[in-house]
Amino acid sequence: MDDEAIENQLILDVSEFEDDDGDDDIDDVDYRPQGRNRQSDNSAESSSDSEGELTVSSPAISNSSVTRGRSLQRRGGRRGRRIFSISRASSRRASSSRGRLYQQVEAEDNEDIGNDDGQFGGWKEKDFNPDIIPFMQPSYLPLIDEKFCKIDYFRRYVNDELMQIIVDRSNEMYLSRNGQFLNLTLPECYIFIAINLAMSCIGYPILRMYWQHKFRVAFVADNMSRNRFFILRNSLKLVNDNDFSAEDKSKDKLWKVRPLIKEILKGCHSIPKDQKLSIDEMIIPFTGACGMKQYCPGKPNPTGLKTFVLANPTGEVCDFDIYQGATTYPSYADTSFGLGEKAVLALTEDLLPGHIIYCDRYFTTETLIVELKNRGLMCAGTLMKNRVPKSARLILKEDKDLKKAGRGSCQVLVNDEKNIAITKWFDNKPVTFLSTVHAAQTSDTCQRWCKQNKVYVTVPRPEVVKQYNSNMGGVDLADRLLAVAPSRYRTRKWTTRFIAHMFDLATTNSWLNYKAKELRKNVPVKKIQQLRSFKMEIAETLVTANFTTSSETEDEEQSRPKRSRPAVPLPSASSRTHGALHLPSAGEVQNRCRRPGCNKKSTIICKKCNIHLCLTKERNCFYNFHTEIY
Repeated sequence: MDDEAIENQLILDVSEFEDDDGDDDIDDVDYRPQGRNRQSDNSAESSSDSEGELTVSSPAISNSSVTRGRSLQRRGGRRGRRIFSISRASSRRASSSRGRLYQQVEAEDNEDIGNDDGQFGGWKEKDFNPDIIPFMQPSYLPLIDEKFCKIDYFRRYVNDELMQIIVDRSNEMYLSRNGQFLNLTLPECYIFIAINLAMSCIGYPILRMYWQHKFRVAFVADNMSRNRFFILRNSLKLVNDNDFSAEDKSKDKLWKVRPLIKEILKGCHSIPKDQKLSIDEMIIPFTGACGMKQYCPGKPNPTGLKTFVLANPTGEVCDFDIYQGATTYPSYADTSFGLGEKAVLALTEDLLPGHIIYCDRYFTTETLIVELKNRGLMCAGTLMKNRVPKSARLILKEDKDLKKAGRGSCQVLVNDEKNIAITKWFDNKPVTFLSTVHAAQTSDTCQRWCKQNKVYVTVPRPEVVKQYNSNMGGVDLADRLLAVAPSRYRTRKWTTRFIAHMFDLATTNSWLNYKAKELRKNVPVKKIQQLRSFKMEIAETLVTANFTTSSETEDEEQSRPKRSRPAVPLPSASSRTHGALHLPSAGEVQNRCRRPGCNKKSTIICKKCNIHLCLTKERNCFYNFHTEIY
């Protein structure tokens, strides 16, 4: 069969309309569809490739053939018929049912897709030899903390300058709104923060319980009254609202907490950064009314303020950006980068060459890692299927082929021009990686559970998978540490929740800095103070350092009436009646005390034992008889 006959037969085979006796004959048997014309111009080919869709249209089927046959609704409603267009999503299924002729022509077309050297867009299946960029010693020298005490780590993030801003702005706004003086001072503000840190460690479900008689916590109730605490909690401010115009507020939705963000970021930027860093999303939990609130399924707390975080593998937060919509990254507004790409580029702007960035499928694209490589940064991350370069998809193995090869099978595609590699590895499911630093240069093994045989099996693992698993968990680790003792009491104000979260972040980072110093001194891990205990000690230190200079003067303290000692709360009925058997009862007749060694007489009788026992100020034979063994 010659080429023209094949093409004509193909036109008839690919038609999804049913034949009808009334259909018109083919007008021109020499007609060749535009998508199959080898001599078509380059613009037509590039347009077809860019759209990723094969459309076959032919005058061989006239309009009359459609109108004279069964209605399209009748044919399509019950039997799933579609219009005469072969989309990319259905081309693979259609090719398997249209015979070898269609597959032969389709394979010939695929050979034309690529660059000038005849390859698939420069992608080849070969070993990957990455260009390793040397890691430069940072010019941002970290603070020397070998002589730091625990409170010094906390003051790296929360200093007197920040606290004075809170004091001044809170007093200003309280006076302008209520016409009264708040009289908040710097020592009292520190005590308020310390009480919040202590509350997050204790974890009562209701704030007022810390001042109740039954559950009273002396550290909280003795340092601040309940009413004063709630007044300060509702009055904390970081800015004066009158200083911002409507335009300023629209440009920066975080204007209410911007001073706090700047000070916390100063501390984060001062900590040492590892060569290998990770970028991921973090959610600040909040379910109230807030225009920036996002929902991220799969997160421990899916609803709240979305935060893009740069972190060390140990969980230290090195940088972060709060997502606030279109105004999050104004410097990238005129670029074609997506949100995930903008987040990575913004968080890595101040990094020196040689760092390796790990990110997940939400961020990773070919455009991103090429841009990072131009900046001297290497990158590796998981890749979505629809983000695999189009030319690489043609030679990338199907999931079913890797599954047949067994667990641990992989394929590596390399683009020598861009020096990037795609690694597809099959474990329980296939996963695709895009990297400029790792592929499958070396491989180790890992243990996986086989459900079918109920045993652990050894699975080969490429180098990119090993490095990704080892270094990608920094942000998730920070999330878990923040959940150890979180300050998450109910509030309707997103600013209150945000301020509490930032102080928790400062404390967690401080503990990680302290832990790193102890590990450098070869202190065993089990002897290093744990996070909750560290947080309580920070709170105690803040109270001790500021309690002697409280907001009240000595005259004010003397003018206040002295508080009486709080009454001891009554026990519950079950506790009060527990063990109520051996109870004393006063009788009228005196008899000798039955406790060995006592010869006195008493009128007190034990109701259970039915014997006389002394019960006076000088002699308590009743107690001794029931507690001593004779």
